[in-house]
Amino acid sequence: MRRVCLAAAACAAACSSSAPATVDSKVVDTTTPDTGPDPNDGAKSGQRLKISYWAFADGTRAWDEFYDSQRKEDCYIGGPWPDGNYYCQPGGSSVEYSDAGCTTKVGIVYHDPSCPQPAPGYLLDYSYTSGTCSYGPQHLYLRGNKLTMTTYYYKQSNGTCSGPVTATNYDFYSAGAEVPLSALVKLDVSAPTGTGTLQQRWVSSSDGLKFPWNVHDSTFGADCYPEAYDPSGTSAVCLPDNAGYASYDHDAACTIPELSQTKGCPAPQFAEYYPPNLCPADPPNYYTVGGMVTNTPLYYQSGSACTATTGSTTVDYYTTTQRLTLDSMMRAPDTLASHRIQLIHETTTDGLRTRDWSLWDQQQGVECYPTTMPDGTTRCFPYGGYIDTYYKDAACTQQIDLAYISTGPASCGAPYVPKLGLKYVPPATGSCAYSYEIHPLNAAYTGAIYTNYGTCAAYTVTNAKMYTVGAAMDPTMFASASVVIDQ
Repeated sequence: MRRVCLAAAACAAACSSSAPATVDSKVVDTTTPDTGPDPNDGAKSGQRLKISYWAFADGTRAWDEFYDSQRKEDCYIGGPWPDGNYYCQPGGSSVEYSDAGCTTKVGIVYHDPSCPQPAPGYLLDYSYTSGTCSYGPQHLYLRGNKLTMTTYYYKQSNGTCSGPVTATNYDFYSAGAEVPLSALVKLDVSAPTGTGTLQQRWVSSSDGLKFPWNVHDSTFGADCYPEAYDPSGTSAVCLPDNAGYASYDHDAACTIPELSQTKGCPAPQFAEYYPPNLCPADPPNYYTVGGMVTNTPLYYQSGSACTATTGSTTVDYYTTTQRLTLDSMMRAPDTLASHRIQLIHETTTDGLRTRDWSLWDQQQGVECYPTTMPDGTTRCFPYGGYIDTYYKDAACTQQIDLAYISTGPASCGAPYVPKLGLKYVPPATGSCAYSYEIHPLNAAYTGAIYTNYGTCAAYTVTNAKMYTVGAAMDPTMFASASVVIDQ
């Protein structure tokens, strides 16, 4: 499945149960665009559908999401809808059912008693399409009245109704009027453009919006998306979109990947497979999916052993054939003078140039992404190791913060150790404002490690190394940004 270009933003609370959420509070950009060969990489806003940006003080602008200036709300590209088209749709709560026949739809919203949040203004109904078994948006409703209920029912992929499920800390809402697709902006997806092996697809709207969509790999005739695994950040590969996960093997040596699929559903074009000796800097393997096979023989990798198992009669199994050679791309930050924050691009020798979602902080020497802080400000926080609190003693009285860095098996060699790591900071009591602390990573830790999840227990580190961390850095050391709407 492809990765959506712009992440969905949660809609703000509706003023009433019969009105959509509005977020018409962003600043309209009237500044001169960034300089460079093409500062917008071919993207442009339409008369109605606008691109919004993270704007940094140095002039760098990074895409954030889309803004429907007619409906006055954020939206993201979703689909395909039942008519086969893509639309810029607002975010919404998920849809379940209040009855055992799965006929009455209700919206379900998680409610944290210590952190009350307004409910989204919409209910977005996703379900499986009969015949294709594809999962996608089907209906968009205004959020209705709050309901008094504690259990719900849900539909399985085969259409059967299951439940009831008891849901604590959830609120339920009736479905209001359905929003017709004609009220949303429709997006058209172009044919691949370019002359190289990797080519660009675009989405466009009748009001003039143009935005880069998928990359297309003409070698194996499918769309793909760039993904970086190289710790040095100098290269990327283009991973196929239409890929299922191969979690089994067809042979007793566990060398022929096999995937399972909901019975009666068409097989994906490709299979994604993670061999047991995969290193952190390696992409997974991709294979062309072959024909359907019986549920036996069937094997799976368990540690170093290839273990036989009995397949289910309720799913279909497919073997794999040819392993794909993924096309590589060069990946590097821009070098615009006087810019602290640089865009990162993937390029090919035959002319493709596509923008990465990460940014490069030249001052800190790290990749980063805009992250909202508890005080409402947004800063470009770095990627890195994830830091957690452990204990150094068997009584779990001596805390130590350590960063977990995956190494893969011993054959992978020394791991790449990032400069910085992030530690999750939960909200204070009565607050919803979670955050992160940023710490420099120091030396590898070789002492004993314990965890305490009700019982103090020794923790065994497998295919990873732990690193000590320095003091938390001042958040103001990282570049701030604000959201603006393109003209």
